[in-house]
Amino acid sequence: MKQSMHIEHHAEILNAIIESSFDGLWICNAEGEVLKINKASEKINSISAEQVVGKNVKDLMEQGLFDRSVTLEVMKKKKRVSILQNLNNGKELLVTGNPIIVDSKLTYIVTNDRDITELIELKEELEESREISRKYRQKLQEVLHKENEDTENFVFCSKEMKKVYEMIQKVSEVGVTVFLQGESGVGKSRIARLIHEYSERRKGPFIHVNCGAIPETLLESELFGYVKGAFTDANEDGKPGMFELADGGTLFLDEITEMPLDLQVKLLHFLDSEKIKRVGDTLTRKIDVRIIVASNRNIQGLVEKKKFREDLFFRVNIVPIEIPPLRNRKEDVPLLLSYFLGRYNARYGKALTLDTEVTDLLCQYSFPGNIRELSNLIERLVVMAHESAICREDIPGQLVESVVMSPQKIDKNFLFQFSLKEAMEKVERQLIENARKICKTQVELANLLGISQPTVARKIRKHNL
Repeated sequence: MKQSMHIEHHAEILNAIIESSFDGLWICNAEGEVLKINKASEKINSISAEQVVGKNVKDLMEQGLFDRSVTLEVMKKKKRVSILQNLNNGKELLVTGNPIIVDSKLTYIVTNDRDITELIELKEELEESREISRKYRQKLQEVLHKENEDTENFVFCSKEMKKVYEMIQKVSEVGVTVFLQGESGVGKSRIARLIHEYSERRKGPFIHVNCGAIPETLLESELFGYVKGAFTDANEDGKPGMFELADGGTLFLDEITEMPLDLQVKLLHFLDSEKIKRVGDTLTRKIDVRIIVASNRNIQGLVEKKKFREDLFFRVNIVPIEIPPLRNRKEDVPLLLSYFLGRYNARYGKALTLDTEVTDLLCQYSFPGNIRELSNLIERLVVMAHESAICREDIPGQLVESVVMSPQKIDKNFLFQFSLKEAMEKVERQLIENARKICKTQVELANLLGISQPTVARKIRKHNL
């Protein structure tokens, strides 16, 4: 009696285990007759146990309940078998049949089935999403390649540079003279080339002349050319100038304010007539060239001082484009850092990264030399770096100091709102806050600020930092 109760108790436990399974379970005998299925399997297969218990899986398959039976596969092979099974309710299952061998004889077959319909749908959606993403990425690369086919990437995200870019696109459509104004290193020559590449003259030459880099005695002959015997040591056959070389394209006169007054007259004459005359020549030549000029100086001030012709200023200043310095468009700095890091990594065969602390530090730097300085700095860091990442120790000390001591970090509004003592405390707090961003220890902080470590600790407590 006790043994019978003990068996019944174990049977109840076994049944509870079978019913608690998340996966569907089928138990069949060696002939393929269904002895039991659990509730999970009823839900997965959209059937009731009464519909299948006592029936053979072969008959159920013929009735169309499922397209293939793992139980029949196990009966043939006498080993574990896993298959994908499609149900008549549209579901797809991963089914595994396990043989139960007793005394070397197949006795039972336990089948485990798991609904993978959603998993497959998710996989298909993922593949579809990947394909769409791939097409978008390919399309974007095609567009970017088309826009930058012959020009380096024009990297920006700031509103200021967006306005500049919109102007570039507009002036590229026409042949109007453009005056690029901005500090040294902001990218005037690059923008001039961009205007050329976006224009209908893109297939013609782009000639860049720095008027400040050529001696005044040679500038006229370099620009306008000369004929045989025009002066001592002149080429026997004469020589065409930059205007002629740029015929059909664009002539970019950089640092136009360095051009002597007498040459300014000749330039004005060309802008009015589209004709030039070589040095020593009596004939004029018709030249089809678009003029872009640039300067980093206050040209209006030079006009007032009679160092630049007013009539020429009005003639070249038809469409002025002011290029803001990098310090006034800090949003562009992270993009430029990434761009130049990629460029110089590729050039020097490296795979360096910028430490987050370095990026934060450089984003606070004012870059008085603008993009040219940023480019040169990144190239130097890539060349000199020894580790896989460029860290704060690689940054020049004077740059770090200029960031910490930058007057831009001091709120100008508070200076006349408080007493001298209060203002000094606020400045002190702000300096310590800035220094802590680039120093890992109080010792480094003390060395940077030129005070002792105990003093640093005391001031940190004083300002509740």
